[in-house]
Amino acid sequence: MVRLDLVRDKIRRIREVTDALRRRIPDRPEDVASDEDLRDLIAFRFYLGIQLAIDLASHVIADEGWGPAPDLRAHFQILARRGVIDAQVAQSLGAGVKIRNLVGHAYGALDPVKLHAAARVLPGLLERYCAGVLALAERSGV
Repeated sequence: MVRLDLVRDKIRRIREVTDALRRRIPDRPEDVASDEDLRDLIAFRFYLGIQLAIDLASHVIADEGWGPAPDLRAHFQILARRGVIDAQVAQSLGAGVKIRNLVGHAYGALDPVKLHAAARVLPGLLERYCAGVLALAERSGV
């Protein structure tokens, strides 16, 4: 059974990160391209938001006995198959794992325009994600 207190705590942290990300994303992608420090800050907060979402999914999947997830993207797919989040949110967050990997493992240079676009969308995606997970936890949690 999902632990409601743990879910609420992790969602609080996700929301803190996304609020901080929202405050720093400029309107124009050119601003991200021209400011390396800003680009690094946005990349890190993007990474952290996706990582926290994976961590929350991992706890839910383990608590419900739905796993294990074979890879990071599968965490979101499992939640979608179980009706916790919708398929579009799962697909978009799964795509965010690729950016997370580029940031975290320095696999290659991030395109600042793509990072800007992804970072602008992430807070809304994570809010929809959190709403779905919280609804599950409130229905079945302890």
